[in-house]
Formats: sequence, structure tokens, C-alpha cells
Amino acid sequence: MNPWYLLLELAVAISFVLAAHAALRRGRLPFFELLSAAIFGILLEEGDQLMFESYHYASDWIVAIDRAPVAIGLTWALILAGAMRITDALGVRRRYAPFVDSVLAISLDLAFDAIAIRMGLWTWRGIGPEQAWFGVPAGNFYAWLFVALGFSLVTRWLRDVAGQRPARAWLQLLAPVPAYFILIAGLVPFIILQPLLEPGHGEGLGIFAVTLLAFAGLAAYGVWGPNRAIPNGERLAIVDLRLAFASRLSIHAVFLTALLVMGLQSSVPMLLVVSLLLLVAEIPLAWLVNARLRTDATASPAAETVGA
Repeated sequence: MNPWYLLLELAVAISFVLAAHAALRRGRLPFFELLSAAIFGILLEEGDQLMFESYHYASDWIVAIDRAPVAIGLTWALILAGAMRITDALGVRRRYAPFVDSVLAISLDLAFDAIAIRMGLWTWRGIGPEQAWFGVPAGNFYAWLFVALGFSLVTRWLRDVAGQRPARAWLQLLAPVPAYFILIAGLVPFIILQPLLEPGHGEGLGIFAVTLLAFAGLAAYGVWGPNRAIPNGERLAIVDLRLAFASRLSIHAVFLTALLVMGLQSSVPMLLVVSLLLLVAEIPLAWLVNARLRTDATASPAAETVGA
């Protein structure tokens, strides 16, 4: 048994249990949302490995469901739940919220995926460390956008359903299925265009960049555009706002530490630059969230702040 994997899986499990306990105290729906996010994480990891066979996880993972480490599914839950909590705290209206959620999620993967493969946590098949994004295929990043988009779209719609009929909150447990279909549908344009425009295994960074710009544009309009919603969302939050940021900072810290320990700052300095830039980007994000909660006259008196 690899002690590093044991420590990592225990840390993730404890974080998820704490988040689940806090969600359950808020009500059934937040708890179901967090649980369904974990189920979705395991489903997409298992499904992607079976259908596309583009990567595989290390054999050192201790607790797994077939090919999908449970800790990865739980991490997906914390990432998705945290992104949605931050988006709600920014007062983004529902039509734009899934795009903000997607941008928040991909900002983490851009920071850690290339480090994770060098740690041996997972391996991308048929692609060298110098190809695509430092060994990570462009399709992975493209898919992350639609993973978050699909789950957010379905979950936010079901919030409205449960708000009108609380007895239907259990429907959230079925959300992983339509969310996964949205992911697959979102992948179709990339699958068609990549061989035509950017042939080569793992290529497609241009397609991803254009898609990311579109998502970022819609997200920016949702964050800074007119007619924003109440910047709180605490009542419907899956996780506490402070836990949302703590989860993101913990992920940054783990992989940035690994980067330094492995000496990647010398061999692949751009990974250090990207990791630090995306870590530092959390500061203005937290500042903006606090500013929205403190200055909007319509915010709830009980609104949280990141530093509280």
C-alpha cells in the first residue's frame, strides 16, 4: 500500500464528509446535490475510460469502483459544488451561471493536470510529456468545460423543481445521467473538428481556446453584466463558501507542492508560472465575492464572507 495514496484518499474523504455534513444541515436538496456530484464524478471517470480509453489511473489507488478511484469522484464533487457556491455568491443569474461554473472548474485543471501525470496519479495514453498541453490532450480541457456545464445546468433546473415541490428533491440523485449526456453531446463538435483542423493525437488546443473564450465571455457578462441576482445563495448552497475556497486552495497547494518537490520548476518552468498565476487569481476572485456580499443592498443579512 502506497502511503502517499492512503494520505491523499483519506484527506479527500474527510473533506467530503465534512462538506456532506454541512450540506445535510442545510437540507435534503444540498445534500443530494453534493452526493449526486460525487456519483457524477465516478460515472464520468468510469464511462470515459470505457468508451474513449484515452487514459488510465495508477494501480496504487486503494478504493476504486472498477476503473474509477472513489477519491477522484469525491474531488469532482468538491470542485463542482465549490464552483457553484462561488458563482451564486457573485450573484450570477441562472442562464449564465453554468458558464461561470465551467470557467471556475477549468481554472483548476489547467493548474494541476500536467503536474498530476508527472506524479503518476493517472496516465494519458499515446501522448508524450511534450505534446499538447505539457502531456495533457486538449480534449481533456474541452471536456472539463462541458462536465461542469452539464451538471450545473441540470442541478440548477432541478433546484427550481424542488423549490416548487420539495418532495421531488430526490430527483437530483438522477442528475448524473442527463448531465453525462450533455457532456457527450458537447464533445461531438470537438470529435468532428479536431481531426479536420488540428490533426494529431492530443491536439486541438486551438478549438479548446476558442471554446474557452466563448465560455469566458458569457461568464464575464454574467458576473459583470446588468440585472444580477442576489449575491448570496447561502440557503441553497451545496457547500459553505469558506469550504468552497478552502477546497480550491487545497488543490492548488497539493499540486504546487508536488511540482516543487519533483523539481519541475527547473525542467518545466512554464508549469510553475501557470500554477502560480491561477493560484494568485483566487485572490481577486475572493475579493470580488466579498465585495458583492458586503455592498449589495439586497444581500441577505446572514450572508457569509470568505474571511469570516
